[in-house]
This record gives sequence, structure tokens and C-alpha cells, in this order.
Amino acid sequence: MTLATFEYSGDTIVAEELTPEAFRKFGYVISASHQAPKVAAGTHGLAYRLSDVSVPVNNYSNSHFKTEAPCAFNLQRFAPPVTLDRKNCEYLVKVVERHPYTTQTFFPMGVDASEPAYLVIVAENDENNMPDLSTVRAFVARGGQSVTYGAAVWHGGTCSLRDSLDMTMFMYDNGVKEDEMHLVGIENGLPVTYTV
Repeated sequence: MTLATFEYSGDTIVAEELTPEAFRKFGYVISASHQAPKVAAGTHGLAYRLSDVSVPVNNYSNSHFKTEAPCAFNLQRFAPPVTLDRKNCEYLVKVVERHPYTTQTFFPMGVDASEPAYLVIVAENDENNMPDLSTVRAFVARGGQSVTYGAAVWHGGTCSLRDSLDMTMFMYDNGVKEDEMHLVGIENGLPVTYTV
């Protein structure tokens, strides 16, 4: 459901390295390379467990539709968006979205853990519960990093830096279009630069 269309008049956003600390106010980063020092002994000496690296949230009970919202795992295949210029490492964000009642987690598949794989774009809410474009941040996510967007966190769609990127996506969904996703267009686009 499209809520509004904005114009962006700020500076170009420079993407940063994605770390759990840098992303904390927007959700969670699942990254063994950043979280490995916190491991606990694993099962039968076969594995190590990183506990509570992401907390799924289902707030659909707050929706006026009051329909059940089961969890869903979906497989998605991404190509680079048409507004991505990989040669010059530039991306023009044309829309941001949020899922008002659920977290949303993306797990990259079949990508080398250290390879730059996708861009993560996020923004805080303004006083009207719309995206505050002055707070936009961008991150370069590597193949060994999964991202959980917090419930109602504004974010860009997945921007693949590869020719093809497969991801498993987890979220709750009550099947009501008005509840599942809110969109805000950025008519002139929000420019992002990144380094790989």
C-alpha cells in the first residue's frame, strides 16, 4: 500500500560497513565473523551456538483486522535493480517500505562470506510515522551476513550487488495487503554510493 511520495533534497549517502553495532537501532545483523567471540559450546562438540542473534517479532495482534499471522519462509532471487550502476558503485533508491507488524529477515545463500552481496538501506520514523529521509543510512552487506529489519522500520528493497542473489526471507504475514507492507516513493531518488 503506497502511503506517499517524497522528494529528496539531501546529500549523497555513503554506505558503511554492516556491523551489528552500527545497525542496532534498525534491527539485527547475523554475522558469525562479528559475533564469533560470543560463542558458547555446541552440541556434542559438533557445532557452536550464537544465541539470540535476532529476535522475530509478530505484532499482528495490534492490527484492526485481527487475523492470524503465521510465520513464512520464502525463497527470493534478486537481480541488480535498474537504478544500480555497478561500474560507478552508485545506487538510486526510488522507494522505501516497512512491515508495520513484523520483523523481516533475509539470509543470503550460496555467496562467499566475505563477498559484498547486497546493499541495506534504512531510515528512522519522523513525527508522523513516515520515513525521515534525513536519517537514511546505507550499509554494504557481505555474503556471510543476514539482516533482520525491525517491525515498522523503513528500509529499501534488497539491492543485489551480484548478477543473481538467492535469499531466504522470513517474516509473519496475515495475508491482508494493507497490513503486510507500506510503501513511500522517492520521486527524484535518493543517491547512495558504496565501495566493494
